[in-house]
Amino acid sequence: MRTIAWTIFATLIAAAPAAAQVPPPDSAQAPAAYSMVAPVTPTPPDFPRGKISGYLFGDYYYNLAGDAAHRYNAAGSDSAKTNIDNSSAQQIGRDLNGVQIRRVYFQLDNDLSVKYSTRLRLEIDSKSLTSDGKLGVNVKAAYALARGVVPRGDLYVGMLTTPIWENAEEFWQYRSIEKPIADFRGIGTSADIGAELKGFFDPDHHVGYAAMVGNGQGQKPEDNRYKKFYLSLPARFGDLRVEPYVDYENAATAHDRATYKLFAGYEFARAAFGVEALDRVNHVPGANNQEPAGVSFFARATRPSLTGSSIAAFARVDFWRPDRRNPNRVDSQLWIAGIDWQPIKDVHFMPNIEATQYDAKGTAVAPAHHDLQARLTFYYRFSRPQS
Repeated sequence: MRTIAWTIFATLIAAAPAAAQVPPPDSAQAPAAYSMVAPVTPTPPDFPRGKISGYLFGDYYYNLAGDAAHRYNAAGSDSAKTNIDNSSAQQIGRDLNGVQIRRVYFQLDNDLSVKYSTRLRLEIDSKSLTSDGKLGVNVKAAYALARGVVPRGDLYVGMLTTPIWENAEEFWQYRSIEKPIADFRGIGTSADIGAELKGFFDPDHHVGYAAMVGNGQGQKPEDNRYKKFYLSLPARFGDLRVEPYVDYENAATAHDRATYKLFAGYEFARAAFGVEALDRVNHVPGANNQEPAGVSFFARATRPSLTGSSIAAFARVDFWRPDRRNPNRVDSQLWIAGIDWQPIKDVHFMPNIEATQYDAKGTAVAPAHHDLQARLTFYYRFSRPQS
């Protein structure tokens, strides 16, 4: 026993220097186990919470070609059109020039909880003027959103963005230059009052859907008992996007109408190419149905810079037939090309040209001149939305 006791005592004496080298709890070399920092307790997010976002775009324009006959009223205002639009009845006025603000968005997103949120979007549009001719403000979106009402599906109720060109416009990326073909030609509206169910069929979000029923009056109040039905099936497989779309609207005296549209786009590393084709059938009782149709091809490419700025190029051509069932019509082509210089993020300066060429068919008479507008377009986003 005495031998065992001496052995234990000798072991303790030998271990004493090593134990003395263990740093105290308040030492800078103390291990994490000795940390005096209190553990962080996660807290739930604060609700409600909101965010303001929006953007502005406009341009300096000069009409290089168009109607040379200027018609002035008593106040000295020129009645010629300022910008190229979907009408072939009147051209833009040659030599008209100026600075214009074509759109301002002001948006408020408000998350009420994890499941529920609201959005209010106001729009200032150069075509919506007040009674004294100033830029007017209108409600572009006002809705409530309920997430997860069905598996992978959300419900929207109120004044909503319609699905007719939502995905094509996002892929085109240059709404500040021009609207997608369906919007430019007045086939449908960008907003409508109603309800929409939007989501995905699969958990990997490859194939989605947007099913909506609305008044069919756009941003105006309902004035009849008929409704408009929308269905979009956007799909994404890697860098390829495909979206078939259809809508149908019944109307008084059997003037119903249906729109069929197909969008496809492919995204490369620094470029993208897209095509959008549409066909609209307007039922006209006792007469031949009207069928406006068109196809749009567009491309964009970006070259980033080491300084943080970037430069890109874009081009587009639309082929349009106002009524392909009518042999006597004026077809047109819309040509767009430009450069996009982004000195800092979300600020763009884009010199571009936009032209319309007219092509008479049958006994129809085309305008005497084509339209050509040169622009320096400016665009900036002052904040980004939450979703």
